[in-house]
Amino acid sequence: MAIYSFRMQVIGRSAGRSATAAAAYRSGEEIKDERTGQSHDYTGKSDIYDNEILKPANAPERYADRQTLWNEVEQREKRKDSQLCNEVMVALPAELTHEQKQQLTRDFVRGEFTEQGMIADIGYHDFDSHNPHAHIMLTMRSVDEDGFGKKKREWNRRDAVKDYREHWAEYANRALERAGHDERIDHRSLKEQGVEREPQIHLGAQVMEMEAKGIRTRVGDESRRISKVNRDIARRQESREKVRADIKDERHQEEAASQMRSQQPSTPEQQSSTEQTKTQNPQEETQKKAQQRDQQIEKQRQRNQAQQRQQKRERKKQKDQGYGY
Repeated sequence: MAIYSFRMQVIGRSAGRSATAAAAYRSGEEIKDERTGQSHDYTGKSDIYDNEILKPANAPERYADRQTLWNEVEQREKRKDSQLCNEVMVALPAELTHEQKQQLTRDFVRGEFTEQGMIADIGYHDFDSHNPHAHIMLTMRSVDEDGFGKKKREWNRRDAVKDYREHWAEYANRALERAGHDERIDHRSLKEQGVEREPQIHLGAQVMEMEAKGIRTRVGDESRRISKVNRDIARRQESREKVRADIKDERHQEEAASQMRSQQPSTPEQQSSTEQTKTQNPQEETQKKAQQRDQQIEKQRQRNQAQQRQQKRERKKQKDQGYGY
């Protein structure tokens, strides 16, 4: 099932990270950091499907080499708390073929990032699982034929990130439509969509590998808790829909019965009795049925609220015990 997941973060030295290590991990390659002399070797990483670098036309050809690119990024930054690059992680629709997943990512990266002047280093992960995704490392400085220039702060502004998030859904939905799939994703939050469901969390490759080996994790436990809550919500929604459907059927039956009675021939005495009944009872009978329906809906609403309060208490208890994030 196609899901929407878009995360953007800064990779910086203040958190003890390096662009060379991040690039090696996401590409499944070995990269030596010329600034520190440390070699980062992830050639044994098993979840890598492919990797590639996309760059603007005016960027030097040497930046097509991953080790050269990220070592120059490292050397260009002098501060011990420097921001080195941005990273975008997107979940790719599992409905698409592997080639279609890659083409979708390339179209998005070219349209949103390289056209603005960023160099993008893409790592494609977990294509043969239910969690295919791409890591996109993005340079933060302007670039020309001579190399890197000044940092472009506007690339990190909140409104720019908001546009990236929205545009990713548009690119993915066009790809799904071209491939003949009905599934669509939505960049809006569940609350904005009016969907009564708790958002699921991203497990990540390491957690999935541990869980597959039978090792329980806190992230896995939280994911299972959210799944249980959402199943309970789905059952409540089904119950409410059934109540509404029953009320609708009852109205249809009443209307059909009334229509049949109006079409039946009757004697003058029956007509007189019917006319008398209609003048005495119809409004009272309608009000009574409406009250019964309202009471039924209100009881269901109260039951739903009680269940939600109980679930909130359970979540708070789990957080107090160390299962919250």
